[in-house]
Amino acid sequence: MNRVIVTLVLLVGIFVVGCVSREENSHVSQPYISQAEPILKGEHKLRKMIQQTGTNSEISGSFFLCIGDLYGSTKTIVSVKFAWEMNDGTYAISSLPLEKIRVKIDENATIPTIKFRWREWNNSTTPQTQELMDNNILYAVITTKSNDWPIQVNFPLNSQ
Repeated sequence: MNRVIVTLVLLVGIFVVGCVSREENSHVSQPYISQAEPILKGEHKLRKMIQQTGTNSEISGSFFLCIGDLYGSTKTIVSVKFAWEMNDGTYAISSLPLEKIRVKIDENATIPTIKFRWREWNNSTTPQTQELMDNNILYAVITTKSNDWPIQVNFPLNSQ
């Protein structure tokens, strides 16, 4: 009986020591740096920028025997496609919806630049540039001179 108790105490002791050592190691961690940060941080030179309009259509339906329902919708999407210099000196071609673009007028800006505000990349893989644009960019700020930003504000109510 004593051997059984001693064996159980030893097993419990080994288990407790193993848990404590794992717990101590889990508190020691390196500061987390998102893989998106080296790609997106800082201001980036802009080369070319165009506005692009596209449509997104979808249709869905459900049927049971002879009774059913069909629903369809079409949505117009206005996006901005641009070439920007990445932190490694290469240029990437990306696009963002117009709603995620902000413009800052600065008369001292020598070249137009873009700066991104993003959510952390929580995936274990290295992100692709457009994947970051689609899923993690909250907004982008374009800094440019007033001469380089066209003023074409045409509201539908102005024509009436």
